[in-house]
Amino acid sequence: MADISYDGYGWRRAKKQGRPALRLLLAAALLLTAGALAGIVMLPATSGTEEATPRVRGVSELVYPATFSGQLAQPTGGQWVLPAGLALTPDGDTFVLDTENNRILKLDQAGLIASTIDSTSDERLALKGPMAIASDGRRLAVANSLAAQVLLFDLSGHLQQTLTLQPLTAGGTTPRPIGVALAADGRIIVADADSHVVLLLDPDGNVLKVIGAGGRATGADGFNVPGAVTLDGAGNIYVVDTLGGRVVKLSPDGTFIRQFGELGDTAGSLARPHGVAVDAAGNVFVSDGLLAAVEVFSPGGDYLGVIGRRDPTDPASGSLFQAPAGLWLEGNRLYVMDRRAGIITLDLIGLRPLQGAAGE
Repeated sequence: MADISYDGYGWRRAKKQGRPALRLLLAAALLLTAGALAGIVMLPATSGTEEATPRVRGVSELVYPATFSGQLAQPTGGQWVLPAGLALTPDGDTFVLDTENNRILKLDQAGLIASTIDSTSDERLALKGPMAIASDGRRLAVANSLAAQVLLFDLSGHLQQTLTLQPLTAGGTTPRPIGVALAADGRIIVADADSHVVLLLDPDGNVLKVIGAGGRATGADGFNVPGAVTLDGAGNIYVVDTLGGRVVKLSPDGTFIRQFGELGDTAGSLARPHGVAVDAAGNVFVSDGLLAAVEVFSPGGDYLGVIGRRDPTDPASGSLFQAPAGLWLEGNRLYVMDRRAGIITLDLIGLRPLQGAAGE
């Protein structure tokens, strides 16, 4: 089966790749040289479909302190194809979107497949290109992208509700949700990539507010393919503006506050952002598929550094990641769903960046 990559416009097939080994851990040499992982940040936006092998155009001295913790390249007892996102529950289960296989895998704490959620487990389910998953600790939400739906599950993985999104206007564009988040008050936040808007929905799926111009836009006016969505502890909304090369911060009611990063290939800019997470201090973590790294910004929008490259000063050094996408942050542990390398976990070891080579 050929690999499929999503580049912000749609699905594309790439050259067939070999499958990673089960429960693959990075070599000891990586741990010795990486220590606190650093990053190179200058990568071009190319026309190719291989996000994992961009040409490096520069380096960064600014390093965000993190150490490699582990990697699950494939779940024990099975495999996923093009995993897009993950969510952890309070009881330690991990839900992973297996996008190409149109299913959700529930993993236990040992990485074993506890259950498979798809049409064979529930005939009401018709997963079509699920692109994002979120949890508020009480339930799960899945952006069922190609079906224009948001699916709501309990923490056991049982479907509770299917919300079908409607075009914003009669005869308008069919919604394509690729980002979703759950607010504490029950609202559901959805990023509609094809309409270039973010929707605030009530618990029953009724539209409370539409954020964005309804077409490609920049700045406070809207989005250019809005993608991943997350919330901070105060209920502020963070939206990945995929082709705008930034993350937009909105107030709980959807008012523009600021942006993190900008489109480009220099330190602190973003080439193809995919996932976003916010820690308790308000620092913003952004995965970038073209950079093959995770960039970090302060609550005020300052660039703090990059996680991912073994040597921040050597453009030829490899990256820990291949195609990082969905992010999940739990305390000081960052989970990165890499579409080609599986789940990579890192321990964050401080709220301030370190200067110089990893491990200093």
